[in-house]
Amino acid sequence: MKTIALSAALSTLLLLQTPLYAAEDQAALRTVAVSGSGEVSVMPDRARLNLAVDALDLEVKKAETVVNRVVRDYLVEAKQLGAKPEQISTTGISIQPEYVWDEKLRQQKLVGYRVHRDIQILITDLDKLGDYVLSATAAGVNQVRAPILESSRADELQREALAKAAKDAEAKAKVLASTLGAKLGPARSVRAAQQMPSPVMYKAAAMRVEAAFDSGNQEMGVSTGEIRVPAAVDVEFDLLP
Repeated sequence: MKTIALSAALSTLLLLQTPLYAAEDQAALRTVAVSGSGEVSVMPDRARLNLAVDALDLEVKKAETVVNRVVRDYLVEAKQLGAKPEQISTTGISIQPEYVWDEKLRQQKLVGYRVHRDIQILITDLDKLGDYVLSATAAGVNQVRAPILESSRADELQREALAKAAKDAEAKAKVLASTLGAKLGPARSVRAAQQMPSPVMYKAAAMRVEAAFDSGNQEMGVSTGEIRVPAAVDVEFDLLP
């Protein structure tokens, strides 16, 4: 019985001391937390062009007819420029009644139905980017957004930028550790910040002039520039004596 009682007492003592030792070990732990950044630049090799056709009429059918005709005409032009069916989407469509306030009658007055269709095209030949835009306006497309430039190596570039960010964090941590008279230990935790590439939009001439041009890019003064892919990480390192 004495042996059992002694074992129980020792077990209780160890349980009481364990949190104390753990707290002491935690207090003795030294770490350094730093942030690192990296960036990779590359010339784009494709672009996403977002267009839209918009028409307003008191009769829905008339507005639809106008919009659908423009979309069909532009698809013919886009395919002649080399766009493949899988690179074109025209499924986005909306029909909304539109009202204005009639002050005399003190009520909303229907002015028509606005029909809207989106056109999205993935352009893989940037030499024809200007041609796609000019063909759109010629066909009657009345909404053209700035193309979003991309790289087909996006995932690879993101990993390269992350590697640069990690090396930057390590270099900063080494400077801090050396200054504090310590050695840099292994990374304890790493967190990568979610960042999106910074596409450089095309630049177009302010006005079209009457002149002979070899391509739509020349006529519009298109200059794609580079895509910058940034990355950032937060890293916590151990500090060794």
